[in-house]
Formats: sequence, structure tokens, C-alpha cells
Amino acid sequence: MKSEQNFQADLSLEFQNEHLELFANGFYNKINNYIFLSPDGSFVNDDPVFLYLQDDAYLYGGEFGFHLHPHPIDWLHFESSFEMVTGKLDDDSYLPLIPANTLTNMVRIEFEKNWIQDGYAFVKLLTAFDQNNVGDFETATDGYSLLSAGLGGSFEVFNNDVQVTISGTNLTNKTYISHLSRLKTDGIYNIGRSINLGFIFKL
Repeated sequence: MKSEQNFQADLSLEFQNEHLELFANGFYNKINNYIFLSPDGSFVNDDPVFLYLQDDAYLYGGEFGFHLHPHPIDWLHFESSFEMVTGKLDDDSYLPLIPANTLTNMVRIEFEKNWIQDGYAFVKLLTAFDQNNVGDFETATDGYSLLSAGLGGSFEVFNNDVQVTISGTNLTNKTYISHLSRLKTDGIYNIGRSINLGFIFKL
């Protein structure tokens, strides 16, 4: 294959004051001799065959959102961001294996107690939209929403700091398949509900 050559333009806009941040980031990437993985419509032992292909392509998209922590309740944070990317070949057909657009909303609180430092708790909702812009031999993917939550903080134990975190993802145990999953054609869902507990000891 030939070496890839690309030209990318980026634009970033940001407004920030003591209690509000607004941002918008966009990009356009023109790639000559783009190397990408694509299904070819055939199967071996019931598994789809993917080929490495090469063609001129372009990708564009961006992210925009805000972060608000209103006065006088500075311990309360609202965050929201939308991310999107579109990939096409020069003939205007869509590239395969491009992630779906996503919207992330999170509420986070920060707190301090006599027995805890840098305490926090959050609730987050990730929404992936339908992905209907698909390449050859690729199927569309339904959207889904995943609910997550967690909390954490630092404690002093025998004059040493201990950081404790607990978080859960996909708390509603939503059955979903990511558009980028290689197991999609087998009808195998992505991971269900999970709980994570972490400890970090600073000696």
C-alpha cells in the first residue's frame, strides 16, 4: 500500500468565566491513500471477513458543550457535551466503522468533610444515537443510553492517604451493541452492568 498523506484543519472556540465554560471544537481532515478496515460481505465459519482497503477520504466533525457550576453553590457541576464524526470516500459514500454521534450529560457534586477530602459523587447519562451512515456490507446500528454513577474521596489511615472510588456503568443493564463491535454480526451484546471498586494507598 502507498503511504497516507493528510491535511487537517482545526477550529477551537472557548468562553470561560468563574462559573461557566462554553466550548466548540471542529475539524476537517483530508486523507489521500487512506487505509481502512471494511467488511467485504463474505463469511468464513460464519464470521464476517474484513479487508484492509485504501482510497482517498475525508473526515469531519467536532465536539461542543458546556460546564456550569453556579454561584453560590459552587460544589454543584452540570456538564454536557455532544460529539460527532462523519467519514466519507471521495465518491461521497460513507466509510465503514465510524462511531455514532454521542451526547453525554453529567451532574457532579464535590464535598469536604472532617474525615474525607476531595470527595465527589456523580451521575452520568451517555446517549449514542442511531448510526445509519454505513459503508458497503455494513448494517445500521440502533442507538442506546447508558446510565453510570460513582463516588469517591480520600481518607487518612495511620497518617497515610487512601483514595477510594466506587463506580457503576450501565446500571440499568441495558442490552446494546456498539456500532464498532466486531461481534455485532454474531448478535453478541456489549458488556452489561458492572461495578468497580478502587483503592490507592499513598505511603
